[in-house]
Amino acid sequence: MENNFNNSLKRIRKERGITQEQLADKAGVSPQAVSKWELSSYPDPQLLPAIADFLGVTIDELFGRAPEKEMSVHERAMLELYDMPQNNDGAKKRLEYTYQLVRAAVMGCCGCNEFGDIPDNVRASEYSSYSLYCCDAGFIFGRLNANLPFMLVMPEPEKGYDDVLAYDKRAMEFFAFLGMPNALRAMYFLAGRSTTFFFKIETLMRELSISHDNAKEIIDNLLKFNFIREGTLDGGTNESEKIYQYLADYTLIPFLAFTRTLTSRPHSFNHSNTGREKPFLKNDTYKNVTSQNKE
Repeated sequence: MENNFNNSLKRIRKERGITQEQLADKAGVSPQAVSKWELSSYPDPQLLPAIADFLGVTIDELFGRAPEKEMSVHERAMLELYDMPQNNDGAKKRLEYTYQLVRAAVMGCCGCNEFGDIPDNVRASEYSSYSLYCCDAGFIFGRLNANLPFMLVMPEPEKGYDDVLAYDKRAMEFFAFLGMPNALRAMYFLAGRSTTFFFKIETLMRELSISHDNAKEIIDNLLKFNFIREGTLDGGTNESEKIYQYLADYTLIPFLAFTRTLTSRPHSFNHSNTGREKPFLKNDTYKNVTSQNKE
């Protein structure tokens, strides 16, 4: 009785242009044994790896099973993350796994061929330690200390970083806002609240011990840059009052992290490879300033 193994072995052998005698010689059996395998019998299980290797297939393919799909490293990583539990412990594992994946990328780009954990003394150090791979195609930059670990991957766009990150009016206005009295304090205060946090102008006045005018100016700018949403509270009287909702935003945290990194220049690197030759910003957009914006 024919079966998948018999048919597959015969088909694969013929496709490879291999005779029964050649396969028999490689497997250390007689040609008659190979003939029987292709009709109804099976080889000794110990011979299967050698037969599969000689024919250039997997053992599964010998038994008529389709070869497993060869997955890319990206697909394997995706499935690893997918299989982790859907709870807080799983979320923590996902972030740690992803962080280590990017760190492994930096290590590989820097010439390492063996992965290792971050040394305990680096994790616990009060001095910042980083990993960096920087080239003309972009960069990968990360902090290794346990009190603020991060990894940033920034391939350079075809038109350059400053195609989007141009020196423009909105950037100038935002940094001018941050320089206003108590503006950054207000952002820190709001970042400590949840998405369900609603407040009035008096809230900022009380929490920050600031004037009504200062609080009003801060709120106007928070609205302008979409950090808060405005609504009207109907108190059941002829008068209504403005109420605001903080839009909790993850973007503030990396902004603060990179502000601290920028103002405390990195000097300790666990891995580093810097081969970039061209400038990061090359379009000189800072020159495109009207006389109204010049201070």
